Amino acid sequence: MLIERYGVLESGVRDVFKEYLRAEKAGFRRFKPLSRSIRLHDDALYCVADVDGCEKAVCVVKTPDKAPKVFREESPIRFGEYIVYMVDFNVENLRKLVAEKPELGPRSLRGYPRLGLGVRMLFTLPPLIDALKELDVLSDFQLSAGREFSLREVVDAKPGLYPEWLGHTGLDAERLYNTIAMECFKGGLEAYGTEIDHLIITRQTARALTRILTHGEGSAEEGLEDLESSMNYNRRIIDEASATGFVKGITVDASDLIRYEFMDPDRWPREAVRRRFMEEFDGEAEQVLDTVKPGHTYKIGSYELVFTEEEVMRIALKYRLCLLKVKELYEYFRSKVGEDFTYELSLDETPELTEPKELFYCLSECSRMGMPVDLVAPNVGFFKREDYPGRLDELEERVRVLSAIAERFDAVLDFHSGSDKRAEVYRAVSRACGGRLKLKMSTIYQLKYFETLAEFPEGSEERRLFEEIWDYTLDYVKRRASEGDEVAKRQLEEVLKRMGKPGFVKKPDDDFFRYYSFIVVNAKKPSGERIFKERLYRLASKKEVRERYRRKVFEVTKMVAEALGLLGSRSGYLASRSARNR
Repeated sequence: MLIERYGVLESGVRDVFKEYLRAEKAGFRRFKPLSRSIRLHDDALYCVADVDGCEKAVCVVKTPDKAPKVFREESPIRFGEYIVYMVDFNVENLRKLVAEKPELGPRSLRGYPRLGLGVRMLFTLPPLIDALKELDVLSDFQLSAGREFSLREVVDAKPGLYPEWLGHTGLDAERLYNTIAMECFKGGLEAYGTEIDHLIITRQTARALTRILTHGEGSAEEGLEDLESSMNYNRRIIDEASATGFVKGITVDASDLIRYEFMDPDRWPREAVRRRFMEEFDGEAEQVLDTVKPGHTYKIGSYELVFTEEEVMRIALKYRLCLLKVKELYEYFRSKVGEDFTYELSLDETPELTEPKELFYCLSECSRMGMPVDLVAPNVGFFKREDYPGRLDELEERVRVLSAIAERFDAVLDFHSGSDKRAEVYRAVSRACGGRLKLKMSTIYQLKYFETLAEFPEGSEERRLFEEIWDYTLDYVKRRASEGDEVAKRQLEEVLKRMGKPGFVKKPDDDFFRYYSFIVVNAKKPSGERIFKERLYRLASKKEVRERYRRKVFEVTKMVAEALGLLGSRSGYLASRSARNR
């Protein structure tokens, strides 16, 4: 590809440098630019190069003032009309570069249509980045706080101190977000976002969270109340993540704090609801009723919503505690990263579908409380690792109403548990949203890697490792079943029946494995040594494994992005930003 402004061919950059270095006898034995890293930004060419076995960040400019400060601290190399600066390619130098040139790092993507991709294993990043570039798709990178990544002291602790599922990727915020930023720069990905996914606020915190708060010195009995323990755990996650300088958004899930009892007229008659509403909202009661006006007809596209006063009060009480605690984390995150970040409200992990009136109220109340929503995740009937089981016409109509409500508040719907749906489901929700949507998926890329290992011949190192993690997962499911996990019980019974039949073969699509194999990445021996992680990462670097996995990553990303209508979304975002800045 010709970089016209400089008259330099990407494929020829290496030869240009080699010619200069040879002529000047600069002493470099090796100079190999990584072609996928080359990008042009603000009259400067950037890339990553192997210089005598060391990775260097390279900046090529015509005038010194176009080079960021981190490069100008080093002595330049000149050839012809060009000036070449090189610094070590490391996190600290990248952080300095992004502080001066934010467009070279993660961005707050607000309500732009895109994917949200979980990187449970860091070697997934290069093939994902290449797929996003080739398909021209905009995306965030993230993991769920607590479940997928956690505090460093948690993921590195010996087994038994914390629940096995807590931080099951073995990643803490520093490793996760630093690696995302480094790999995206190295891969030349021009626009991407990052977020802390699912900061979960709960009233039923396990003893583990109190231990986290007291650095292993306390117990649940002598610690803080569960709700405050949960809040403090999330604050510590925010501290570690924001300290990287590479986090641009949060998703907050306080579904556990929703008080469903206020919707029951038998438990809460009308007058009792009114008294409680006035008590809890006090001086804000009039503002709430003025924000969502009883008796007013809200026209939203072809839909109409009319609230009674009692409905407003019941819904307000239902979500009061939930939104108050969300606000606390919103303000805490803002105090760490400033004003430029993306905020998502998660309502998907609830026992019931999200009602249009309740979504309208929550978005309205968030705006009134000073935390306008960029993205909102309602419960539309999606389940993790399962295809959508219902009628698509009903799904499409449900989503169309919710999307119209979100659009009224300049928000976009985000679909969680987005993996493992057929293309028709993705097309249905995209039509319903008019293409204005985000969809998150994480598990699928881990399962595709396990699938890659399973495809190798019997007796190969790859196949043997797959069978080991299959066996470990089965043992884990047996423990979960014995502890009362109904899903584990059902799936265990099913696989045990099949194991007793002739010709049984261990497969990556066995239901119990698809649901519970997440546990293997950070599985540990009693000494704290990880059982599988080193081998999982090492095998991923083998050429044949890497190429097979790369194809699978590309195929699943293409199918989802194409069905959602997101091909070309990255160019669309960049064009809109360019137009806004003109």
